[in-house]
Amino acid sequence: MANTDAPMGLKPYNGSGDGPPRLKLYRGGTTTSVGRGDVVALAANGRVHRIVTTTGSAAIVGVAANYVAAPAAGVTATPDVWVYDDPHQRFVIQDDGDAATPAQAAVGATFAMILGAPNTTTGNSIQEIDASASGVATTDPLVVMGFVEGAGFEIGKNAKTIVMLNRHLWRHRSAGI
Repeated sequence: MANTDAPMGLKPYNGSGDGPPRLKLYRGGTTTSVGRGDVVALAANGRVHRIVTTTGSAAIVGVAANYVAAPAAGVTATPDVWVYDDPHQRFVIQDDGDAATPAQAAVGATFAMILGAPNTTTGNSIQEIDASASGVATTDPLVVMGFVEGAGFEIGKNAKTIVMLNRHLWRHRSAGI
């Protein structure tokens, strides 16, 4: 059975020690929308924004749990963003299903991401793992931990991949912002 092509950003898989995911409220500070499931980073002003480079950011703090629309012109206040910010949190993300086919050998590898503005109707992220960008780079935002398997899921095109954030700011030995 083929996997469904339905980009969703990152969804919590489970928290540290298989407990519930940890949420923390951060000040929004973006001029663009942040989608539910978007990877977010901390700016020098202490506010979070959706990452905009496929290799991530040195200041990733987690994944947005809520949708925040871009502020209207002239509006300086932005809503707060709830963030899954545990550096050991695992997430599920879909592979882009394009050039490469995911395989068990991807476990432990790092990957870049396919980015884009969130769906403004649903508020959901459209971020995906770039299956053709497998590597071992410390600049990649994701590291593969495994795959969701079972009824309706298989390792292959559009696989649901279990990942951790590779460049998390709160992880030991972070360079800071």
